[in-house]
Amino acid sequence: MKIKLKNIALVATSEYMKWLFHPKIILIFAVLVPIRELVIIPMVQAAKEMNQPLNIFEPCIAIMNSGIITLLLPLAYIVLISSFPTVDGNMLFYIMRMGRRNWILGELLFQLMSVVTFCAVLNIATMVQVSEISFVANGWSVVATDYDKLYSEISSFRMDTLLPPNLFYQIPPYKAFCLSISLLVMWLLLCAMFFLAGCICSKKLISYFVLIVQIALGSGLCAAKNVFMWLFPIGHSILKVHYQDYFRKYIFSPKISLTLFFTVQVLLAIYVYKKAKKVNLDRIGGDTLL
Repeated sequence: MKIKLKNIALVATSEYMKWLFHPKIILIFAVLVPIRELVIIPMVQAAKEMNQPLNIFEPCIAIMNSGIITLLLPLAYIVLISSFPTVDGNMLFYIMRMGRRNWILGELLFQLMSVVTFCAVLNIATMVQVSEISFVANGWSVVATDYDKLYSEISSFRMDTLLPPNLFYQIPPYKAFCLSISLLVMWLLLCAMFFLAGCICSKKLISYFVLIVQIALGSGLCAAKNVFMWLFPIGHSILKVHYQDYFRKYIFSPKISLTLFFTVQVLLAIYVYKKAKKVNLDRIGGDTLL
């Protein structure tokens, strides 16, 4: 069957609606709890202590560059998509009706839609929670730049644990936000595509654990600032590790990281597309992972 945009859109929309109404979707809102406790509340309290507003993008930038949160987000997203592509009694008939090419392209589009939704919900929810004590401008707040200088001796909280100086000394917040969310989207999309490739190869469970192991190892290397972190995708997904502490010079260019993500995704998409045309549909998914 020829490629039809209508069929691709139908597949993507069908999977997306199943994903939105799947019981696991509550995990998105569960992730907001540690985000609020670890990032939002400390930053809001710091702003109130200084009686100064935050830049509305600063908590979002902090979330996407926090060691613990950047470990939590891919793990949560992988669990959210672990039931997809859906495998039910009507799947074989559905694929035959839509055509294999249209079905696999629809699955890839669904992954993009789910990643964008996941990241949008987290960032919008964060902005809403700090909206009353924030401003919108392409400049860092006094809270971000001066809190540690003024309150380091009397406060147990340090702002540089959330917003490291190598970000606000070197790039404006708009650029930091755009790069941070771009890297996060590309990273989560890579996770989704790798997981889909595992499903197509009937290695769903194996691909799931491979993702978890490399996320854990990569996070540990990032925390230790070990040079081998660049061998793991998660190292490329965190903006703050790309910059030196004081000099305006990259340790590793974010643009190269985005290019690497895109290149690997294209290769994975080509592999999945070709594999889907030949794979035995009865074996899609491999081991069940609920």
